[in-house]
Amino acid sequence: MKISNMAVKNVRGNLYRYIMYCLSNAFAVTAFYIFANFVFHPSIDIRSADGHPVARMGAANGMIISQVIIVIFSILFVGYSTSIFLKSRGKEFGLLSLYGMTRKQIKKYVLIENTILSILSIGTGVLTGIVFSKLFFMIMEGFLSLKLPFNISLKALGLTCIIFFALFEIISTFMLFQIRRNKEIIEQIKSSKVPKTIPEFSKAKAILGITLLIIGYIIAWFVHDVAVVLAMIPVTLIVIIGTYFLFTQFSIAVANRILRNEKLLYNKTNLVAYSQMIFKLQDTAKVLFLAAILGAITFTATETIFSFYTEIPRISGLNNAHEMVIVQRGDTLNNNEVIENIKKKLEDDKIKIKEIYEVESTSMDIAINEGEEAETFFILSNHDYNRLAKPLGKKLVEVKENQVIYNHPYNGLVESEEVTEENRKTRWDEIGLNIGDKTKKFKLDKEVHGQVITVPGVGYSRVLVLNDRDFEEIIKNTKEKDLIIYNGIKIDNWKDSYKVSMVIEESLGDRYDGNYYSTVISYKEVSRIYGLILFIGFFIAFLFFIASGSIIYFKLFNEIKQDGIEYGILKKIGTTEKEINKIITKQIGIIFFLPFIVGTSHSFFALKSLSNLLMGNLFSNGLVVMLGYLVFQVVYFMVIRAIYIKRIQYT
Repeated sequence: MKISNMAVKNVRGNLYRYIMYCLSNAFAVTAFYIFANFVFHPSIDIRSADGHPVARMGAANGMIISQVIIVIFSILFVGYSTSIFLKSRGKEFGLLSLYGMTRKQIKKYVLIENTILSILSIGTGVLTGIVFSKLFFMIMEGFLSLKLPFNISLKALGLTCIIFFALFEIISTFMLFQIRRNKEIIEQIKSSKVPKTIPEFSKAKAILGITLLIIGYIIAWFVHDVAVVLAMIPVTLIVIIGTYFLFTQFSIAVANRILRNEKLLYNKTNLVAYSQMIFKLQDTAKVLFLAAILGAITFTATETIFSFYTEIPRISGLNNAHEMVIVQRGDTLNNNEVIENIKKKLEDDKIKIKEIYEVESTSMDIAINEGEEAETFFILSNHDYNRLAKPLGKKLVEVKENQVIYNHPYNGLVESEEVTEENRKTRWDEIGLNIGDKTKKFKLDKEVHGQVITVPGVGYSRVLVLNDRDFEEIIKNTKEKDLIIYNGIKIDNWKDSYKVSMVIEESLGDRYDGNYYSTVISYKEVSRIYGLILFIGFFIAFLFFIASGSIIYFKLFNEIKQDGIEYGILKKIGTTEKEINKIITKQIGIIFFLPFIVGTSHSFFALKSLSNLLMGNLFSNGLVVMLGYLVFQVVYFMVIRAIYIKRIQYT
């Protein structure tokens, strides 16, 4: 029989062992091809002036970055998976050596197998990618507001096939060096007959692992602001090291403790289930560690992206004082007809107007210190500030003559009425304002946080609040072209006002360019960006999720023959099939869900750090993501358990 025929028959006969490996690789190929097909789509022409060229460029760049991540992931995943396969087949290679196959022939045999699996993965991945490309384009049309007709790019097809075939073959070739010499393989066959000894563990390393995790969790829980970014890498390293010792040392220590608990151990089938568990934990410790880290990365990444998406209005500064703003200046000053038309359009579209705030103001470009770039400040009277602040739930202020209160929007993240030296934004004690041809100095009375007006073209405005008399003096000496009438419109269901807001923008024309603002328009644009990131991130996260489960699958099914022998012995001594299934469920369940629990715990504290950074509570978002992944994990477990029990019956 030819070596190639042997390889084909082995793949066909052991497809259950390779199925998750092929599916994981196929999913990576599918994602890569779909992204490449998008990048090479004829409609994605960055040079085109129409149809959101910036959005197109951002989307295309996002796809390219995702493709790089997929390739890096594939290198690590395929390398590790191939390593597991080769290490678990020592007995098989030993038998082939005994039948006369040389080390070179065994390598050829394995290489042909890997090539077959590579072709299956690439073929399945590309076909799936072609099938789902249309759905992907339809979703992208919603994000980018452009037409993406169905297209199969030959460039994307060729690039995907070449990259992944070369990747799989190169990694497989390097992994062949793990195949041992014939004498070593024969010794490995003999070693399977040697009884296993109770695994030993280091008490010091077990305690160190738990200590490192506690330290990492404490830091993640209490760090705030910039310290979150600075602590990210050290905490990640601490947690990774702690996780490694948790699985390689502490889990063995806990298993040893369980074996000494006679009440638990001698309860029905626990004696068999837990006595074997300690050996499985020892054999799978590194696999569980890797699965836990992959899971933590997946959960944290998904929770982060989802949190950014759900927190768009707050973190993007869209929690504005007024949902719609019309600023009148110059030739549009005191044009009441425009405001009446806007009110009519909103009412016709069934958008309820809560209040319209009309405020007279002016703006000044002021350089605080000599040589510094001038900043735009908006001048408000004490009366108008209080009129705007009261419905927003802010404290009212009282400004004395020749003094000024500085109102800073505080980056739109939080609104703090109490200002301390730590969160104070001003670094000046007085400011000079132009009154006619003169400059008058005003002493800083205090600083308050939280915006009261939203100015188009500027977004968050720096506001100076003056005594009413001082304000009147400035307005009297301000030229008409520099006067401003601010119209802030509060509406109830602002997220439903996108269509009418676009109609209003079109009706206002160029005269109000930069002087019209609608929160919902900005919200839609930002939502598209974060929605696109969430959509792309889902592909990458789901790829990591499948991989973390696949690694455990490899380990379980590569040892299924030995497990089958042990369960066969249990049958002979009178253990029922139902009891054996319970034992299998307990053993697989612990191995399958332990990394999930650890990964979820890691992501929980990572989410706390993100909450500290964004100054909000994101745990509800994290809970949604965790429950979603739990559902997938349970379904995944039930499928693998069913396949495992079925295969055990044939061993």
